[in-house]
Amino acid sequence: MNRGRTVLGVAVLSVMVMLSGCGSEVGAAGESASPSEAPPATSPTPSEASPGPTSDTVERPTLEDISCDTMLDPLVDAALRATDLTPAPKPWTQFGFEPSGAAIECPWGYEGGNHSAAYFAWSAQSDDEAEQFLKVVEENGYATSEDEAGTWIVPSDDPNGVEGMLITDEWIAFAPTPELIPAIVWAR
Repeated sequence: MNRGRTVLGVAVLSVMVMLSGCGSEVGAAGESASPSEAPPATSPTPSEASPGPTSDTVERPTLEDISCDTMLDPLVDAALRATDLTPAPKPWTQFGFEPSGAAIECPWGYEGGNHSAAYFAWSAQSDDEAEQFLKVVEENGYATSEDEAGTWIVPSDDPNGVEGMLITDEWIAFAPTPELIPAIVWAR
């Protein structure tokens, strides 16, 4: 098993622990997806991390303070860092769409490596940007599915395609799986 899948397994397990403790729900698209495998017994686990705020009021980042270091729930962040992964912040590039507000992509990888083991992205939405973004998504050949959480991008047959992307009127969130969307604290 490669390290990337192990890390993703640790992150999925961490989020599942977080979700079961917080009572949060993932939309229908998230309920149908399942992690590909559980982490092996020797996977590192965060020892003293705790879930982030669970109130309905989440302070969203601004253009000035958005950061990969504050994007993820502390439990998930600690699990990724415990396996020597670090985030490499970069500007939003999803589908070539340029959001007007705060936006960031956070590929997590090993120092000196050229590939990410986990990839998270988030963008604020303003006015009709959700509609504009969905139009770009459809132009790129992706289907969508709606539920109470928002609009989910339906994964394509492409193994490198979108796995977990949720669009609401307020934000867009991208995670390795639909279950990991709530790991992004601004997507709560």
